[in-house]
Amino acid sequence: MFLIILLLVASCVCEQPCPDNESVDISDVRSLEDGTIVQDGVVFPPNYVYAKNVSGEIRRFGCLCKVKNCFRKCCPMGSVFHERICTEMPDFDVIKNEGLNLHYSSKFRKKVEMKDRTFDMLYGKPCAAIYLEDNTWYVQEDGELYVDIPSNIPPVIIYKPDKYCIDTFVNEKNETQLNALICFVTKPDNNNYALSSSCMLISCFFILLTVAVYAFLPELRNLHGMVLMAYLLSFFVGFLFFATMQILILRKEISQEECTVLTFIIYFSLLSAFFWLNVMCYDIWWTFSGKRATSGRHGSVMKRFCCYAGYAFGVPTVLTVILGALEFSDLPMQHPLLPKLRLQGCFLYGTSKLIYLYGPIVVLCVANLIFFTLTAIKIAQIKRDTEMLRSKDSSTHDQDRKDTQRMNLSCSRFSLYVKLFAVMGVNWILEVVSSFYPEADFFWQFSDAYNVLVGLIIFIIFVCKKKTFKLIKKRVTGCRKVNTNHNEVNNFHNKIISRWRDGERNASVETFKTLDGVDTRTGSNGIVQL
Repeated sequence: MFLIILLLVASCVCEQPCPDNESVDISDVRSLEDGTIVQDGVVFPPNYVYAKNVSGEIRRFGCLCKVKNCFRKCCPMGSVFHERICTEMPDFDVIKNEGLNLHYSSKFRKKVEMKDRTFDMLYGKPCAAIYLEDNTWYVQEDGELYVDIPSNIPPVIIYKPDKYCIDTFVNEKNETQLNALICFVTKPDNNNYALSSSCMLISCFFILLTVAVYAFLPELRNLHGMVLMAYLLSFFVGFLFFATMQILILRKEISQEECTVLTFIIYFSLLSAFFWLNVMCYDIWWTFSGKRATSGRHGSVMKRFCCYAGYAFGVPTVLTVILGALEFSDLPMQHPLLPKLRLQGCFLYGTSKLIYLYGPIVVLCVANLIFFTLTAIKIAQIKRDTEMLRSKDSSTHDQDRKDTQRMNLSCSRFSLYVKLFAVMGVNWILEVVSSFYPEADFFWQFSDAYNVLVGLIIFIIFVCKKKTFKLIKKRVTGCRKVNTNHNEVNNFHNKIISRWRDGERNASVETFKTLDGVDTRTGSNGIVQL
């Protein structure tokens, strides 16, 4: 994991600090002693300056939009679009003469004149293929262009200065209008949604199958088994609703309100899964620490499980409530803590995903690594002490054997947790890396394929074992014996009833026969006399 992070950092260091269309030529300005360059009052630190070969000459460029808020004007200052080309018409240039409305939030906007120098401008079309934006748009204070499309998911599309330019358009009647030109952007391939949702549904099948096996076997329904089932069910719900959301997006049958609701469900489920994984790591550390009581009573186990559930479901509930409260709060649009669920489409993206999803997951993973390290140290110490006791003559061999068996069982469980942590760790490393490279289709396909393996690997780790197969065989055989005994009891019961009925019928016949053979006399009063 750390190797991948280092490679990412190294690749970022080697890259150009900004695109060419977000930089300005500063070759004619001399740098200061520390490498800083100042041009027209704009300070360019050394890390935002780069050199490039232009027509055989090395030129220096500064990343203007890294050091100041900036936006892009399609034509030079004083020029406007007339008959589809940039034409010098300074009297018609709205930006030069009137300034530009900058939105400081979704509710507040301010007209900024060019002389204010609170931001700077880039000039020229950002790309060759551009189109005129017909929807409502506005420029934020950071230079990003927001385009409102209420019927779309997401309802707001955000463009950075390297993807748009704005300028004045003059028609035949010399009427002016400020318009935005947007670069054509390749839409994401919907097949990725189809592949991703299919992979997650396949993984859900194996996860549910694992839960079914643990629920079927009484021997596995101990504290460890119940915690594992809670973890897998949380993971199952998260994957199931995520796949459902992607399918609805693919079929274009989802509204923004439904997207928001599904986001909260998925967020809560995935966080709960990671908190249950944290419970597993804590529980195995607690087992080897010697602090756990040796009592295995059902009441004690259920009490501990309820405490774990309060933590694993309680903290994600609080985080989900905080996420919802911030989303529907009055925070400005550019506030770093605003999740922007309703602006960015379904689920979390960008900084919001980093803060609200990856942040807690990283903290939990660090805690899990600490628990694993402490547990491994304790296991090594116990094994060393056990070997020392075996080397001595002792009259407590039976007790030592029981302790060894208990130790081996706990070590086996520890090994399972480490494997599970590794499987989920790789899964989320792929998720993080793919978010850094959204255009790498091959990497996305590899990540989606791994989503299939997650459920399958979990099934193999926890179910595909000789011990589990023996328990399943024992359980099935026991059920057959119970059914056989039940059938035998029913047959025996039916025989008794049949014999009783036959005996009752025979007794009635004998009674009639007896009455038929008796000498009867009828008295004067009509009474039969025996």
